[in-house]
Amino acid sequence: MPAPQRYAFGDFMLERSQHRVTHRDGTPLNLTPRVFSALLLLVENPGELLTKDVLMRALWPGLVVEENNLSQVVSNLRRALGDDTQGSRYIQTVPRQGFRFVATVVVLRDQDLAVALPLVAGPAVTPAEAALARLSPPGLGDDHAAAGVPQASAAVAVAVAVADGPPRVRPGPSAPRRLWLRATLATGSAMGLGGAAWWAWTHAPAGGPSPRPATLAVLPFKPLTPEGRDELLELGMSEALIARLSTVPGLVVRSVGAGLRFGGAEQDPMRAAHDLDVQWIVDGSLQRRGDQLRVTARLLWAADGSAAWSGSFDEKFTSVFELQDLISNRVLAALAPKLETRPLLPGGAGAPLAGIGGTRNTDAYQLYLAAFSHAQGLRPDGLNKSLELFKQAIALDPGYALAYVGLAEAHRRRLYATDAVPAEVFEPADAAIRRALELAPGLAEAHAGNGFKLYWYDFNWAVAEREFRRALDTNSNVVFAHLGLAILMLTQDRMDQGFVHLRMARELDPLSPLLNALEASYLLDAGRFAEAQTRLKRAFDVAPNFWIANLVQAQLHLTQKRPDEGIEALRRAVAQTEASTGPASLLGMQLARLGQRDEARAILNQLLGRERTRYVPPTSLAAVQAALGDVSPALDSLDKAYAVRDQRLIFLKDDPRWTGLRQEARFKALMVKLKLERFGPGLSPP
Repeated sequence: MPAPQRYAFGDFMLERSQHRVTHRDGTPLNLTPRVFSALLLLVENPGELLTKDVLMRALWPGLVVEENNLSQVVSNLRRALGDDTQGSRYIQTVPRQGFRFVATVVVLRDQDLAVALPLVAGPAVTPAEAALARLSPPGLGDDHAAAGVPQASAAVAVAVAVADGPPRVRPGPSAPRRLWLRATLATGSAMGLGGAAWWAWTHAPAGGPSPRPATLAVLPFKPLTPEGRDELLELGMSEALIARLSTVPGLVVRSVGAGLRFGGAEQDPMRAAHDLDVQWIVDGSLQRRGDQLRVTARLLWAADGSAAWSGSFDEKFTSVFELQDLISNRVLAALAPKLETRPLLPGGAGAPLAGIGGTRNTDAYQLYLAAFSHAQGLRPDGLNKSLELFKQAIALDPGYALAYVGLAEAHRRRLYATDAVPAEVFEPADAAIRRALELAPGLAEAHAGNGFKLYWYDFNWAVAEREFRRALDTNSNVVFAHLGLAILMLTQDRMDQGFVHLRMARELDPLSPLLNALEASYLLDAGRFAEAQTRLKRAFDVAPNFWIANLVQAQLHLTQKRPDEGIEALRRAVAQTEASTGPASLLGMQLARLGQRDEARAILNQLLGRERTRYVPPTSLAAVQAALGDVSPALDSLDKAYAVRDQRLIFLKDDPRWTGLRQEARFKALMVKLKLERFGPGLSPP
C-alpha cells in the first residue's frame, strides 16, 4: 500500500511529495529538508515514542552525530509550529529517551480534498438552511425538528462547521496527557468523511486546544410494559446503534458489554453516564405486539440530563433494520455540531451509517443476539451455547460476516474460560475469520480476530500488529483490537504505547471485570501500585467472585511480601473455577517457592493425573515443575507447549515462572524459535 501523501494536524497540513507544510491561513512553513523529515517521521507515528537513536539514524543515515544536532532540529521544528516545551501541543519530550508527536493526525486522501474544497467555497447557504443544519446544543426539541437534518446537503454541513468554529464541549475530568492520547486513538486514523470534515474544521476560526472527543454510551432499551418483553430485541437495538455509531470519527462509543450492566427496567441513565464516564447517553424503550414495533429513543446530555433529541416510531417488525438506521442517523444529526471532527451527515434520513458485515434477516439477527448474550459470562456452558447459536445464524444467512466473527470470538474465549486445546480453538476460529474477511474485507472486528490468531497461535508478531492496527484504523472503538495490541506491545517493552491501548480497551468497556483485572496486573508489574489497586477494586466491585481478579489479588499480596494472603487468594481462585488449571498451577508454583514442597508436589501430581484423561496446558505443568527444581521435565513441558501452540508462550521472555530456566540451552533455543530474543524486557500477566 503506498504511503499516505497528506496529513492534517492542529493548524497544519503536511504534503509529503511537495515537501510542504501549510498553515490553515495558507502560509507555507519555511522548513529545511532535515527539519521536514523529522516532522514527517513524527507525524507518521502519532502517539509513539521515537527514541533519539531511531531519529538520529533516520535523519543522518550512515553518520555518527551528537545529540545536540537532534536537539537543534527539534527546537527549530517547535519554533516553526509555534510549539513549546511547556504546552507541548505537538511535540512532547520524553526525558532521556526521545520525542512523541501528541497532536491528533488525520490522513487526507485525494478524494477528501476533491469533495471538501469545493464545498467550502461552494454555493451560498441560505439562513434557513443554516438554521436547519445548526442543531444548537441541548434543547433541540422533538423528532420533528431533527428529522430534516440528515437531508441537509453536505455543503450545509461543511458551512455550519466553518461558521460555528470549534465546538463547545464540556471539559472532562481527564488530565492533559489522557486528552491527547484519547484523541489520537479515537481520531488519529480517521478516513473518508473524517478527512473532509477536518478540512472544514481547519478553515474555521482558530480557537484554543482540541477538546476531548465526544464520548457516548448506548444502553439496552427498556420494555414499555413488563408483559410481552423481548430482551433480545432490547439488546439488539442498542447493539445496532453502537455498531453504526462506532464508525464515526471523533466519537468514542462504549462497547455493548459496558451497557449490558444497565439493562434493567429501572435503569438510571445518569448513573450509567457517571459509571461509564461519558458525556452523552442514548436510551429508549420498545414494545413488540405481533409484527408491530413501537420504539422511543432519546439522546441525553450527561451534565444535566437534558434531551438533545427524542423521537417515537411505530413500525412493522420486519422494518427493524431500517428503524435502527433511522435512529442512528437522528442521533448523529443531533451530535454532529459537537463532534471534534464534524462528520458530514448522510444524504438521507434512512441512509445506513454502517452495516458492513451485517444481515437483513431478522431470524438470523435474533440468533446472533442470543449467541452474543450467551458468550458474555465466560462460562463453558454459555460459550458452547453461543457457538451453537452463531452457527444457526450463519445457516440462515451464509453471508452474515459478523456472525462468523462472533463464532471465532466465542471459540477464542474458551481459552480464557477453560483448558481448551489451542488447535481446537484456532483452527475453526481461523476458518470463520477467513470467511468473514471474504464477505467483508474491511470489517474491523475480523481483522482484530485475525490478529489474535497470528499472535497467539502463529507467534507472528509483526503481521499480528499490522492486523490490530488495521482494525483500529477502520474502527477505533473495537475493544479487543486495543486489547490485543496492548498485550503485544507490553510483552515487547513498548510500555507507553501498550498502556495507552490497554486503557483504551478498558475505557470502552469500563465495567468489564476482565479488562480491569488485566490492567491491574500489568500495572503491578510496572510498579504502579496505587493505580493497580484502583483497577482491581473496580473488578471486584463488578464481579466479587471473579477468579482472574483473585489471581491478580494474589499477585498484589505476594509483591507486597504478604505470602499468606497471597496463597489464600490463590486458593479462592482455584475454588472459583474448575475448567482451568491456571490457578492450581500458580498455587503449586508459589507453594514450592515458599518451601511448602509437599503440597506443591501433590498439586503437580493432580495435574499430571488430569493430563491422562484430558488436555492440560503444558505451561501449567512446567510452572510447577520449574518451581520444584525439576528442570528437565519443565523443559520437556515447554517444548510440548511449543508443539501444541500453548498461548502462554507469548509471555515466555518475561514471565517470572521461568526465571530458573533462562540460562538453559533448551530454553534459549525456544526463545529463538519464538523470535522473542530480539525484544527488550516486557511485562506479563499472572
